Amino acid sequence: MAFTRRQVVTVLSVLYLTALTILAALALHSAHAFSLPIPDITCALTVALPALAGIALSTILTLNDRLAAKGHLQTSRILQLTVVAFLIYETVLATLAGTHISPPMSLNCALKERWEHMFQRKSGDRIRRIQDAFSCCGLNSPRDMAFPFPDAHHESNACMVRFERNTACMEPWRDEERKVAIMLLVVPLAVFVWKVAILLAPSSGSAWLPSAIRLPSDRSESPESSRRRPAAIEYRDVENNNNNTGAIEEEADSVRAEVDRLNNDSNLASHIEGGRSKPNAHNGLWREHERWRDVADD
Repeated sequence: MAFTRRQVVTVLSVLYLTALTILAALALHSAHAFSLPIPDITCALTVALPALAGIALSTILTLNDRLAAKGHLQTSRILQLTVVAFLIYETVLATLAGTHISPPMSLNCALKERWEHMFQRKSGDRIRRIQDAFSCCGLNSPRDMAFPFPDAHHESNACMVRFERNTACMEPWRDEERKVAIMLLVVPLAVFVWKVAILLAPSSGSAWLPSAIRLPSDRSESPESSRRRPAAIEYRDVENNNNNTGAIEEEADSVRAEVDRLNNDSNLASHIEGGRSKPNAHNGLWREHERWRDVADD
């Protein structure tokens, strides 16, 4: 069974957008699992972006193709507005993700605030999950707000003694935030690249162009419109008919020869017309001479 070009593009687009959705979902999972200071709304919008872009663009292109086949071209403006809206959407997500990537030292404040918030609320499970994931204790040092929390039964070095760890969690936790932010940045950029590739593809180029500059297609042209079109004027050189008429030099010679032929015909016609006018003038003078001679005889 042979697949059409559009079917192949559709299948590849679905696989591509699905992979981007999975990547965004992994970023969302990591942000929740490690209590990263990345807003949930940013992760959620990034997860929804590939599906929304695929559905919206596919629907509008299909509708635009159907209306274009019927001679209605008004949906090109809707397509342009949709592309601009998604461009703004992608730009906002990429900007928000970029704030969690660089510079690395600027991320410490948000991480410290998040850790202090968990420490004050005694969120031991969340802090322990971070410490176990990166084999560390505390934030800036193994004794800094580490779990188990200091109390009557535990000292500040309880994490170091129980788990035998001497590494703080700030650096690996910050690296995880940057990794998740890069994943969130890749998704809108990859969706933008996919959208540009779809719009520049030959199958969808006519839908993206405004109706004012679209060219008529020979396949969709009706017989009535072809009859209404004026016939093209062609110039052919009979002597060079067997030569390569596609060459620019020979086309110029053909036009020049046609012009010379027309000039010769015009000169010949003028010469013949002048020859006719001369006998007529001579006959008129002869008649006038005969009339005066008759008058003299009378």
